[in-house]
Amino acid sequence: MTEHDYTTFTISDFLEDPDFLRYVKYQFPEDRLFWENWQAAQPENMAAFSAAELQLQLLLSTKPFKTSPGLEANLLATIHQSIAKGNKKLKVSRQKYFWAGGIAASLFVALFISWFFNSTVSIHTAFGERKKIALPDGSEVILNANSTLSYPRAYAWKEKRAVKLDGEAYFKVKHLNQDADQVKPGELFRAQTSTIEVQVLGTTFNIRERRGMAHVALVEGSVQVKSVKSGQHYQMKPGNVVQVNSRNGLLTVEKQGSLQQSAWKDGRLIVNQTTVNEILRNFEDVYGYQVILDDPALGQKKIDGSISIKSEEGLLFTLSQILNVNIQKQGKVIYLKNR
Repeated sequence: MTEHDYTTFTISDFLEDPDFLRYVKYQFPEDRLFWENWQAAQPENMAAFSAAELQLQLLLSTKPFKTSPGLEANLLATIHQSIAKGNKKLKVSRQKYFWAGGIAASLFVALFISWFFNSTVSIHTAFGERKKIALPDGSEVILNANSTLSYPRAYAWKEKRAVKLDGEAYFKVKHLNQDADQVKPGELFRAQTSTIEVQVLGTTFNIRERRGMAHVALVEGSVQVKSVKSGQHYQMKPGNVVQVNSRNGLLTVEKQGSLQQSAWKDGRLIVNQTTVNEILRNFEDVYGYQVILDDPALGQKKIDGSISIKSEEGLLFTLSQILNVNIQKQGKVIYLKNR
């Protein structure tokens, strides 16, 4: 159970919390015990909890549907016609309010269900920020800086598990079925960017798409990568790195390097004959600066080893020592000048 201060949650907060969703949908004993104890403390926002629980129960018992723009007008017209047939004014008045109230409540439920099933949750990280995200199915995502992860608000009730990524993220997907020969559509997990689509049952992998190139690095398990533009696909093995060009959709495979690709989540940058220009581009993507070298030839210098990227100051200091340069900041521009 993720630790949250549920006493401050609104209805929307409860509806987006994976632990609350699991409790309402599955009623696992440990979840029931937690929420029963929480309610016993009589928090001030019990009304928000009860409203969110009721709305989810309605969702679980009702198939999603969309309301047409003229539905409310037609329903009200029908009400008025039936009211006109009444004989007693008091009875007519009571019927009017009763049916109007019922229709209004039905419309509210219909609109809420339509909104819930057709809206998305988007999580964004600023420059220099990382977030750990728990998806409703128990999968985990570490979202790198300057990135956005989106998924349906009704993720737990969709026929397939699917997310969209802009930037970089490390995925640890939960297996819902260990038998690869008997796979149902809802048991597959799909992660998509503008360039690639990754399909898995449950595994650990890293996706990065920046500057016109997409990379998928498989740490464990099995992943199928497909180029959206060219249709090329490849079944990856642990350690593989697949690169796809966003412009032409060309897919290429490197047999090793997945740990190097995903080291950022541990605050490290592992470089192997990596040019300074590549390192600086990574720095710009993560921290939002423009870096200018006083001597452009330094950009072609190749570096091996492990560099800490837990802070922009630490990375810049390391580079200043390796390249023998001074650092000068002017707003969002950093100059590396020869000593």
